[in-house]
Amino acid sequence: MSENNFDIEEHIDKLSPFKDIPSGDRLKMAKRAARIYKEQDDTMYASDFQDQLIYLTDGRVEICHKYVNPQSLDAATSESLKPLFYESEEMDTHVIVQSPCVFLAFDRSLFNRLIEKEVIVDERSISHSMSHVERSIYNEIMQAVESGTLQLPSLPEIALRIRKAVEQSDVDVEQISRLMELDPALSARLIKLANSPVTPGSSPIHSMRDVVACMGLKMTRSLVLSFSAAQLFKSQHPALKKQMKKFYAHSIEIASICYSLGTRVNSLEADELLLAGLIHDIGVIPIITYIEKTGLEFTDESEIESLINSLRVAVGVMVVKSWNFPKEMLNVVTHAEHWMRDSGCDLCVEDVVIVAQIYNCLRRKQVAHLPDISKVPAFAKIFPGKQGSDFAMEVLDQARDEINAMKGLLGI
Repeated sequence: MSENNFDIEEHIDKLSPFKDIPSGDRLKMAKRAARIYKEQDDTMYASDFQDQLIYLTDGRVEICHKYVNPQSLDAATSESLKPLFYESEEMDTHVIVQSPCVFLAFDRSLFNRLIEKEVIVDERSISHSMSHVERSIYNEIMQAVESGTLQLPSLPEIALRIRKAVEQSDVDVEQISRLMELDPALSARLIKLANSPVTPGSSPIHSMRDVVACMGLKMTRSLVLSFSAAQLFKSQHPALKKQMKKFYAHSIEIASICYSLGTRVNSLEADELLLAGLIHDIGVIPIITYIEKTGLEFTDESEIESLINSLRVAVGVMVVKSWNFPKEMLNVVTHAEHWMRDSGCDLCVEDVVIVAQIYNCLRRKQVAHLPDISKVPAFAKIFPGKQGSDFAMEVLDQARDEINAMKGLLGI
């Protein structure tokens, strides 16, 4: 591929995650892009490219991760349409250049600003619902994150390694099993899950290899991410700890309902829905961390709760972006309580989270703010032709044992 006939503005349309943003934003990214040339046997370290998104456009490289076999990457394959290094990449991850190569480098911070603008602007109710004080605090949180004085919650290193390994084409059960064994607590929780009524099997599960073989690589990855995300809901401050506990209890309730609903639909994976339910309120964590870190004073707990409710969606978007989760998860955080949202013809992850939220409100008899469930687009897609809250509660009652079992497994 020669530089003369390579059109960056055309090529960016194919790249992940740029293909998910508006064409005007892609054009802005393309105009700020730079080419990088490397010779055979050169080495590129993830730590040197934290501010950039790097793509291979010509040549062949070998990507080396800790605890995982090196992965070959050729510019002619579809894998080259993904970035070489992710924002949360381990610092010792590196690339060994196998032939003369050309790379494209994009401004990571510009992309983060554009994707946040896309989500926030689409959800005008987020910004409209903020008071002057709330908006000021939100801006302070953003500035603290950008300056490094406030760290967004990050998934444990072992979860990131497993996520990366599963994305490789040549990964096997043994590799993933060895990675999982590095975290005994995680291993024990997954074995408990594999032997629970939630995932009935024909024989007892005793090892990580059995877990991976039974559940498959993708389900294992989603469950590892779910359990890792669940462990982030922690605080030391008494009043803030109470708020964190409250939002975590809500998150595991929604996650468990989502998982149960996922076993009843064929188009979505139950483990992915479990993760979606757990992260739909993930923005709570950095807000509480910020309050704890800065010592903000409040007259009572209701004032803290009001601030959290106003900011959690906007801040949650920041967290999901920092984890390089797909756009489906951004939509979950943004639309989890938009009862009448119509996401299109196909059933989406956000649809299940919306219905799970409504189910939970019905169960708790918190119905004053709810619409007629039979008119909710998400409900109609999950249960076409069914109507009314009575049917919804019947489904929930049938799944109660399954939901309670999952809640017990997530109750870290």
